[in-house]
Amino acid sequence: MKLTVIGKYGPYAKSGNHAASCYLVSGKNTNLVLDMGPGSMSRLTDKIDIEDITAIFISHLHYDHTSDLLAFRYRLEELDRKVKIYSIEQDTPWFHILFDHPLIEHIPVKSGESVNAGEFRLSFYEMKHTEACLAVRIEGEKTLVYTGDTVYNDNILQAVRGADLLLSDTSKPLGFKGPHMNIGNAREFNEKTGIRVISTHLSPGYDPAPEFENYPGIEVAEEGKTYEI
Repeated sequence: MKLTVIGKYGPYAKSGNHAASCYLVSGKNTNLVLDMGPGSMSRLTDKIDIEDITAIFISHLHYDHTSDLLAFRYRLEELDRKVKIYSIEQDTPWFHILFDHPLIEHIPVKSGESVNAGEFRLSFYEMKHTEACLAVRIEGEKTLVYTGDTVYNDNILQAVRGADLLLSDTSKPLGFKGPHMNIGNAREFNEKTGIRVISTHLSPGYDPAPEFENYPGIEVAEEGKTYEI
């Protein structure tokens, strides 16, 4: 199993060739995209042909995790190819703009449910954010957990039990007041569970890397990098 970081910023990318939240998880014959924030479409196509995407998981419907789905639909139309997208179902205008399209097969999922996507088994856990959000546990030859956006909650510890890697919203500074975790949470996960942590969802003006220098089990997500799990 491999993880490629397509975009790592939120709520918007810093200037230059960067993108908001988007990740690619690849197995032997399965390619799962996690979120598709602004700027991610072009960067994603540098790493994979759209025809080779098995499915997409959307953690929640904030714009910085979804907006490039609209451009993605144009490419689906060119290819005349249908794609499965797993997410929470909502009766909102933005939900219908994103998913009411003949080439998108929206599959509603809830906390506590599990589904198969190619060779991967996906299990979902409720998170705590300003928008309904799910973490996903992806089980294949290895196991990766992606938190989406959230503050700390015990469901994260349940999701990472026995996992190999945690891709987590843990890049805000200590003392941050808002609906995201901070660098202290990344340290706590690593210390409590021994799990390898990749910290992501960076603010454009803050680099948490110096705070993890004494924590070899924690890395800051690097755009364009592929991690072996």
